[in-house]
Amino acid sequence: MKPLPFSSTFAHPGDPLPVHLERVAQRAAASIAPSAQPEVRRIAFLAGLFHDIGKATPFFQTYLLKTKKKTALTPHAKSGAVLAWWYTGVLDLALWERLAVFIAVLRHHGPLNFDSWRQRLESVRMELDEEDEEDEPILSQQLAAMDLAGIHEWLCRVAEGHGEFAFPPALPPLDVKSVRAALLDRKSAGLTQLRKAFQTLEQALGFLAGFGGLLAVDKIDAALQGQMLQRPPLPEKLVATFKDRQFGQRGQNALDERRERIAATVLQTWLKHAGEPLLTLTAPTGSGKTLTILDAALAVREQCVASGTTPPRIVYCLPFTSVIDQNHGVFRAVLRATDENLGDREDVLLKHHHLVDGLFRTNDDTEYQPDGAGQLLTETWQSEIVVTTFYQVLHSLLSDRNGNLKRAGQLSGALVLMDEVQALPLRYWEALRQVFKAAAQALGTRFVLLTATRPLIFGSGDARELLPDHAEHFQALSRVRLVCHLREPVSQEAFAMRLINDLSDGELSVLVILNRRRAVRQVFERLREALPDRRIVALSTDLTPRDRRVRIRLIQRLLRQGMPCVVVTTQLIEAGVDVSFPVVHRDLAPLDSLIQSAGRCNRHALEGKPGTVHVWRLHTDKPTGELGEPQWQRIYDSPLIEVTEEILSDREEWAERDFLELSQRYFEGCWQRQDQQRVDESLKAGDFQRLAKEFELIPEGIPRTSLFVENKPPDTAVWERYRAIQDDDTLSPLEQEQRFRRMRRAFYERVIQVYPPPSPDPNIPVQSLRETGATYSRETGFIPPNQEDRPACIF
Repeated sequence: MKPLPFSSTFAHPGDPLPVHLERVAQRAAASIAPSAQPEVRRIAFLAGLFHDIGKATPFFQTYLLKTKKKTALTPHAKSGAVLAWWYTGVLDLALWERLAVFIAVLRHHGPLNFDSWRQRLESVRMELDEEDEEDEPILSQQLAAMDLAGIHEWLCRVAEGHGEFAFPPALPPLDVKSVRAALLDRKSAGLTQLRKAFQTLEQALGFLAGFGGLLAVDKIDAALQGQMLQRPPLPEKLVATFKDRQFGQRGQNALDERRERIAATVLQTWLKHAGEPLLTLTAPTGSGKTLTILDAALAVREQCVASGTTPPRIVYCLPFTSVIDQNHGVFRAVLRATDENLGDREDVLLKHHHLVDGLFRTNDDTEYQPDGAGQLLTETWQSEIVVTTFYQVLHSLLSDRNGNLKRAGQLSGALVLMDEVQALPLRYWEALRQVFKAAAQALGTRFVLLTATRPLIFGSGDARELLPDHAEHFQALSRVRLVCHLREPVSQEAFAMRLINDLSDGELSVLVILNRRRAVRQVFERLREALPDRRIVALSTDLTPRDRRVRIRLIQRLLRQGMPCVVVTTQLIEAGVDVSFPVVHRDLAPLDSLIQSAGRCNRHALEGKPGTVHVWRLHTDKPTGELGEPQWQRIYDSPLIEVTEEILSDREEWAERDFLELSQRYFEGCWQRQDQQRVDESLKAGDFQRLAKEFELIPEGIPRTSLFVENKPPDTAVWERYRAIQDDDTLSPLEQEQRFRRMRRAFYERVIQVYPPPSPDPNIPVQSLRETGATYSRETGFIPPNQEDRPACIF
């Protein structure tokens, strides 16, 4: 087929292909922070320059502009990758960079589903090296049908305007013969050389960031039809303004004064060492880490602006979606304290996890909807402050999926603030240490690990502590004492009876944290029956997210008003939920979880004496009256419990000033017992298939059934909208997903996950559960059938 003039081809209807390619290349390179290594920007630029160049065939143009019917000759990524391989050879780039650009172009519409860096290049070589075959290979037909002379002329023009990417002054001739020769050249790029192309983890991360920059820019360019969002400025003194308005008239107690001292030290230390990429902030629970680190990050960002550097994005992440709303709410309140009311703009402050609706608003009152560009802008973090989860951050670098990796470029130069970092699975600590160090070097990313328990993710000398006198602050606090009742196991029934006796004599608010949902339900019912005059609240993931949120607000209101209440909950309360009780009872858990539980006790030092956290070793009850299994079993790993018991067995009572030392002993003991999964080595080797199997932040565990809880007419209306989308045979899966995005949050606020019985129709991912007295209770949530529900870790 006769080639079309390259200048007359289109990337999308109305969007000339040469213009699109150069625009995407420029924006992809610009999306990589200047602090990243120059190779990363070059990969992003060259991948952008060639990603759609394969669309220049008559086959694709006919599909795009006329028939809309795909054929075997329509795909464009492979031919673009081959041309990119020729061009990077002309530039004489390092072999790893050539492979990086080749793979980025080849896989920009799909996953990195290969087990080594060389695999994809070799497969394309095999396809082209079929000269003895009777039928001409598809790739050869595509190359022969392209206006290579026009592409050559265009590349020469581009080269003149982008000297920063080391274009040669004159390109050698571009024709099918030279392209084939470059691809089949096994002398300079044979198997031996290809096996050694990627030597470091920094190179692997450089590829991912360049690839991610291409993915994000290309998708956004298509969604916004070539338009570009402008990055808004951020005032430096946001937190100070918020504090003045919120707390300005309130007198400070000793804890408030300590919080201000901590904030001032952190700010001063970070500004003094702003160029250091690996940092930690170790401070007691309730010491104001959230506002402290936001204030310091804004000051570091402003320092970058003052020096003429691109302002870094602030990415604040937490372990669980259950606390994203709370921390996002804090940041939103800070931003709303400004006259511009920045808190309601997603281009300034963005919340991202798998349940957000994807509405995206900017300064000119533009609203990008969830079923269009809004979802994409959200998923690619086109914002100055992003509040998200560990899952979203780490899977931006440790994944094989296009949907995750499109955020990798946004991590270049970013300030990544990881709160409650001890929640990262211990088996990945060494791998994450290597990834963080490599990302700091290759991408210019700065990581701050925030914690009250100082896990051993960074080794001695790896990172700078932002609160050098943190030990003093731990020693000075006496808000809590930890009382251990671990010498004798206690049945759940005996524990409930003890609670009933204790609660009968006083009016204190009490928090009870148990390991299993079933235990929460049973203990709650025992307390409610025995103490009908007390306010008793149950909280677990047997309740829908909407009902959980209502319960947490109720609890916070009761505590704020000084109205005594008893809360029986799973460990979901530990993850940064801002509540404070004078007395806490906690079933045995790993020590870092116990210390997090202690953070819900006398949090603000308002009591005249220390609060008390009781730790119990609870067991299930057997029908025979004997003790069943420990309730931590099948929830936590045995080695973590063993280390905890060894450390706490020294004495029965511990003061808050001991917590830092206890944490250090605990993590050292865990490190010795825990095998490390070196997923960083799989990434370095380019084995993305293995990486996808090995890196699992959220274990799948026992199969579960998703139930949509229906009670009131609005619930039924949401369910009917969902079924109408799912049952519409005229919609493609993509169209169904786009329509569902508008209602995603409302839908999943009513969904719980439970263990079998199996759903009646396995082809329907979510089943409806009509709320009745026998299926769902607004007090305790899901009521399982007459069978023992299986335990699971609840977050």
